Amino acid sequence: MVDHVVWDWNGTLLADVHAVVDASAAGLAAVGVDARLDLERYRSTFRRPLRTFYADLVGRDVGEDEWVRLNAVFGAHYRYVEPALSLAAGATDALERFADAGFGQSVLSMLAHDVLHATLGRRGLHDWFARVDGDHHHDGRSKAAALAEHLEVLRLDPAGVVLVGDTLDDAAATAAVGCACVLVAEHSTHHAADLRTAAPVVATLPEAVEHVLALR
Repeated sequence: MVDHVVWDWNGTLLADVHAVVDASAAGLAAVGVDARLDLERYRSTFRRPLRTFYADLVGRDVGEDEWVRLNAVFGAHYRYVEPALSLAAGATDALERFADAGFGQSVLSMLAHDVLHATLGRRGLHDWFARVDGDHHHDGRSKAAALAEHLEVLRLDPAGVVLVGDTLDDAAATAAVGCACVLVAEHSTHHAADLRTAAPVVATLPEAVEHVLALR
């Protein structure tokens, strides 16, 4: 029986996909590239590793100095707009409904750990979660490895866990550790059709809640 929800943060609880697209465009502009980037082009091109994604947008390899500059400008732009970003529609209600239904809840993100705690703190969300883990290691490890560590610390059986996320990385992580997954398309960096190749997909957070409750 599923009794614990692991939440992704960016693009799942936080509605930040347009900020990500704008920050990416700013980063590209800083290295002299007018990519005419919008959400449709971002979703159609997006893949990992990120350097390959940007090379596809630029039409050539991204040089080391360009990569450093691009990342710095992306980060500065995103940090500037992040405090004003809204939670995804239905996020607070989703947290309340899971709590009322007796689910444990936690957050796992590949955002830097201190940055993740700061952004949750600005929104007064910490009390909803048994644990909040960002990227502690900064060594490029996969989300699958981070999820395995997250569940081990919480002493959770993967069979009783569902991850609510928005990316193919989220789906791959759950497949690797053996827990359930549902992906929310609304603020994803992927097209919904691409997400459906990897895991169950819903359009919005309220639909994700119904999907998870049906797993009990």
